Amino acid sequence: MMIHFLPKYVRSVLSGKKRATVRLGRKGVKPGMTVYLAVGGRPFAKAKVVKVSHKKLKELSPEEIKKEGYSSFKELLRELREIYPVISPEDEVTYIEWRILEK
Repeated sequence: MMIHFLPKYVRSVLSGKKRATVRLGRKGVKPGMTVYLAVGGRPFAKAKVVKVSHKKLKELSPEEIKKEGYSSFKELLRELREIYPVISPEDEVTYIEWRILEK
């Protein structure tokens, strides 16, 4: 399975600043899965999924937001709206956290 990213996120993923991602809706990812982190269909890292949760966007914890690479909910929401223009704090999301295995 591949988890796709915009090119602007590669550096923060590889540096460890971004250790999680929030995706709109329910995704079929489970803890323990090995996944490839990719841009444009090309993997740039291999990772093990360590945590997955399904919740409303507004229910993300400050720690989860930090692992996503942001300092506040407002900053995360602004960034998510660039990808999902109609996302709201009430929408269900999938939070996926990983540990890099190979770069």
